[in-house]
Amino acid sequence: MKKLVTALLLVSTLAMALPQVPHETPKPRDFDFSQIRGIAIQDRGRIKPLESFAVDALLFVSNKRSWKGIEAVEVLFGWLISFDREWEDEQFIRIDHKGLKQELKIEVERNYFSPKELEGSTELSRLMRDAGDKDRRKERQTDIEKKAVTLQGQLNMLQAIVSGQAFNILPNPGGLDKPWFSIVSLTQGGEPVPYDQATLASTAEAVRLMLDAFISRDAAAWKSSADAVAVKVRQLAGGAYPTQNVLDREVSYQRSRPFHWSWIIYTLAFMVLMGGVIGRGPWWGRIGLGVLGVGFALHTYGFIVRCLIAGRPPVTNMYESVLWVTWGCLLFAFIIWAFYRNNVILIASTVFSIAGLVLGDNLPAVLDPGIHPLEPVLRSNFWLTIHVLTITLSYAAFAVSLCVGNVVLGYFLWRPSATEKIQNYTLYMYRAMQIGVVMLAAGTILGGVWADYSWGRFWGWDPKEVWALIALLLYLAVLHGRFSGWLKGFGFAAATVMSFLGVLMAWYGVNFVLGVGLHSYGFGTGGMSYVVAYLLVQLGFMAASYLRYRKAGASNAPLFPRNA
Repeated sequence: MKKLVTALLLVSTLAMALPQVPHETPKPRDFDFSQIRGIAIQDRGRIKPLESFAVDALLFVSNKRSWKGIEAVEVLFGWLISFDREWEDEQFIRIDHKGLKQELKIEVERNYFSPKELEGSTELSRLMRDAGDKDRRKERQTDIEKKAVTLQGQLNMLQAIVSGQAFNILPNPGGLDKPWFSIVSLTQGGEPVPYDQATLASTAEAVRLMLDAFISRDAAAWKSSADAVAVKVRQLAGGAYPTQNVLDREVSYQRSRPFHWSWIIYTLAFMVLMGGVIGRGPWWGRIGLGVLGVGFALHTYGFIVRCLIAGRPPVTNMYESVLWVTWGCLLFAFIIWAFYRNNVILIASTVFSIAGLVLGDNLPAVLDPGIHPLEPVLRSNFWLTIHVLTITLSYAAFAVSLCVGNVVLGYFLWRPSATEKIQNYTLYMYRAMQIGVVMLAAGTILGGVWADYSWGRFWGWDPKEVWALIALLLYLAVLHGRFSGWLKGFGFAAATVMSFLGVLMAWYGVNFVLGVGLHSYGFGTGGMSYVVAYLLVQLGFMAASYLRYRKAGASNAPLFPRNA
């Protein structure tokens, strides 16, 4: 990758003045980044603190929030200032797809590669041409081509940071919605900026001193110059700058990572609640409920803060929907628990919430955690709230029925004679399904209303619409089978668990497998191995339960206890 940092102020002169040293893995410096984290930057149409931009960029390029103990903001400045000396040979660009690595003729066993290894790749250029040709012809790209486009995006992001073009920290006095300017504008010959010469010169000097301090590894000079830059950019704004409270809120959100700590607390609650179930005493159950409540409160806090930051409900991409559905799963579990006071409802549902949050926390290449501006079709908070929240909450209720349904299958596998417990858990499963059916039906109808508002037709057999309808019909068939007597005992539990595959297809499959239709704002790639693994485990568990059930000669006892 070409060295583009020479466009920045006098940084090129400073870098040339430094002695040439052999490449070594970048190491953390004892710098104070507290001031620089909260500097506002414009990125893809949104004003955010530099902390968010740095975390998003590092996650996109490396799939990590920090690199070898170096926090994201410091990595960002390392790319900008000392890329050739410290980062060009560093293997930090993440490539997972085996097929893509084979096409690029790089080591398949490795997942991280250096910029130098990928520089000038003719194979990548060929894949990009093929992907571009298909895009122009409106043909579907192969998985390898999609991954090549993603890799090129990673390289473009890196190049924009190295060149300084991505550092749009110079505000536009005309308003927050106007285009901001990058620090390259401070150089001689940069793009025209609406600042007086004296202010421009003093800002350029402050930035030069800050970059000089980073190169010379002078922590004291860094802190004073970073403080000066923070003051200067606010002066350039002429009042058109986010308030410090708004910026600090997002910095706090990024650094506190509420959803990360939620799944950790949920895991602890799961273990304590299990202790109560296996006979450790009633206090274990009470303590477990308290711990679970703490995790749920933190989960809720994360949603509230994310809503305040984004100015909208947090359900506009797969990552946000995973967070929302896992939250809703525990919400409905708590509601059902309040009526029946059985901790197994919470234990089973917690497993789903832990799994979803762990995936969201560890798969940024699949589930993008960044907060981005809405697609035009989504810019109606009323319809977004009514339709999307309703239909995704139905997924949460069905997740509860799935989890409790697996508990029922577990009893058929290990304790098929425990008729009373099977009846009780079947009732809980049924209650969750009732909630889900009502919400999915309402959400599907409201989706048609929104489609008429946005696209001018109520129903168009779009894949997303079709699979939402299929999921609804599957659960209605299960309920009908229960009332008609076609499904009893094991059959009712198995049908309930298998019906969740319709939800999985409507939720994940349409966006990540089919990738066609008018709901293109939700499309993505990746995660297939995890979905396939779940399907295999689920089918294997159900088959084992069925074989044990048939061997035990269990009868189709009444579904619910008489006093239900």
